[in-house]
Amino acid sequence: MNVKAITAAFRQQGTQFLADPQWIIPSIIAPFMFTVVALYMYSGAGELDSPIVLTAVLGGGVLGMWGNMLFSSGFTITYDRYNGTMEPIMLTPTHLIDVIAGRSVWNVFIGMINAVLVFISAQLIFGVGVSVADPLLFFPMLLMTLFSLASIGLMLAALFVLTRASYVITTILEFPIYVFSGALFPITALPEALRPISYIFAPTWGVDALKTAAISGYNTPMASFGIWFDVLMMFLLIAVYIIASYFLFMRIERNIRESGTLARY
Repeated sequence: MNVKAITAAFRQQGTQFLADPQWIIPSIIAPFMFTVVALYMYSGAGELDSPIVLTAVLGGGVLGMWGNMLFSSGFTITYDRYNGTMEPIMLTPTHLIDVIAGRSVWNVFIGMINAVLVFISAQLIFGVGVSVADPLLFFPMLLMTLFSLASIGLMLAALFVLTRASYVITTILEFPIYVFSGALFPITALPEALRPISYIFAPTWGVDALKTAAISGYNTPMASFGIWFDVLMMFLLIAVYIIASYFLFMRIERNIRESGTLARY
């Protein structure tokens, strides 16, 4: 990994984010709307002080973070193609994965801001007394969950290099993570035959760790293994995603250099 390239890509992604108002929608408005809808569902039932509401707030935050990660991963490649910067990037000594990794780190940073905004909006608008059972564990778990989402985005970005339909693919891929990660609803609500699919997604373990750290007495079949088992599984799956991303990028770079078809749109 080229640290200088990653740092430069981080700064470039930040500049692009601030210069392009459309990123307000997936980065700020979407997480807010997810949370508002969830809280409206519970406000009529007078349950705004229940652990279920904290689950809704956590779910809204995770969903917003995933939407931002996914769309930014797809758009970053498309944006390079639109602006003719894809070819110069490929001509530099730096590998494309370093550039995408720097952009992903920026998305993790924005994801942390998303999470804070979700908690603040829940408190100010609905008066939800959002408090977590173990703050010292909660925030590291939140950061790890963000990195697990970013690692999936990094792996998908490699595939987006090969396609000109990243917008369509991101739209298709957005909802499965909502379902299988347990952020939208518990994975125990899924048919038993589909539950093993959830376990191959690192965010599933991240969401479980978040809920374990945030909610007193939280107990599910996954949580029964303990929060450190969630952490171990997250680490292992993130490592698998990053290694897979590296080999995908190396293979794809070699193929497009040989075929010369990268700029074809």
